Amino acid sequence: MCRSGTAMRLTALTLLALLLTACGAGGGQDAQKGGRKPVFPVQVLEVQGGTVEYAISSTGSVEAFEQVLVTARVRGVIEKVNFREGQEVNPGDILVEIEPQRYRNELEAAQARLDKADASLKDAQAGLKRREDANRQTPGIFSPDEVESWRNRVNSAKADVSQATADVKIAQLNLRDAFATAPMAGIIQSRSVQSGAYVQPGALIATLLRRDPLLLRFTVDEDEARSLKQGQQATFTVTDVDQPLKAVLTHIAASASSRSRMVEVIAEVAPEDRERVRPGTFARIRIVTGSRDNAPAIPQTAVRPTERGFVAFVVENGQARMRLLTLGLRTEDGRVEVREGVKPGEKLVVRGAEALKDGVAVKIDEPVQPQDK
Repeated sequence: MCRSGTAMRLTALTLLALLLTACGAGGGQDAQKGGRKPVFPVQVLEVQGGTVEYAISSTGSVEAFEQVLVTARVRGVIEKVNFREGQEVNPGDILVEIEPQRYRNELEAAQARLDKADASLKDAQAGLKRREDANRQTPGIFSPDEVESWRNRVNSAKADVSQATADVKIAQLNLRDAFATAPMAGIIQSRSVQSGAYVQPGALIATLLRRDPLLLRFTVDEDEARSLKQGQQATFTVTDVDQPLKAVLTHIAASASSRSRMVEVIAEVAPEDRERVRPGTFARIRIVTGSRDNAPAIPQTAVRPTERGFVAFVVENGQARMRLLTLGLRTEDGRVEVREGVKPGEKLVVRGAEALKDGVAVKIDEPVQPQDK
């Protein structure tokens, strides 16, 4: 009797457990069937339209228009140096004096030799004339040999005058060159001599830079060069000047370098900016070649590459919508122009797009402000 009751209780517990298990399984299936689709949190930015500039960027350097090596043209001791580094000079300014008194003396000596040669020539010409006149009045009074001898004297005296004249000119040049002068307006870049030094012709005295005009030299690739022309405006920045500086394109090389395939470009720095930069400075150049108004520009981080092309997601009615994009210019502030795919005013997903597919439900968190993108 006791065994029978125990068996009945075990059977009842077993049936209850099976019933509860069946009920639990049925409830899970109902919950799964009635479960909600996942909602993805995203942050969005309203697409804004504006003016997008098409620009070419490059790097280069500021250069002096001309660099001249001022050298000695005569030998001698430098008696006086009239310049220092960084000094502005004008054409004809005397930089150094190389024994000018010695070259004055040489000029005076050469002039004296010329005067003597002139006097000898006049005497020879007068003697020849007297003999020729006498022979005309009294033929045969002077022998032909004597007349010919005086003619030779005249010719020799003329040669002496020519030589003395050349010596005077050389002495004049030497005296002029004893005062080494600036050949053009510019700034003294370096000084290579000291007072008392002995120099030979060709010895370097100073390096002179011509800053008017001041040049900007850089290169662009062949495709970019096609959109450039002389007279086009450019801006550039240097490390020690806060504001952009201006320049005008003056030369675009007719052909690219056979090695680098780059095209050399030269621009003149605007007159008002010449004193703000110095030759040799590294520069970052920007040339605007066109613009587009009311063009949507979005953060480059919102663009995703796919097999179909570049895409981005926008939010419409609580759902993510994938848009195939046609991209244009990339701007310097990290944005990219969108020529087709999104329009100003749409809500662009800028964060949380990694797991999105077209049509999935999304929840917009706090919108991203343009400065936070």
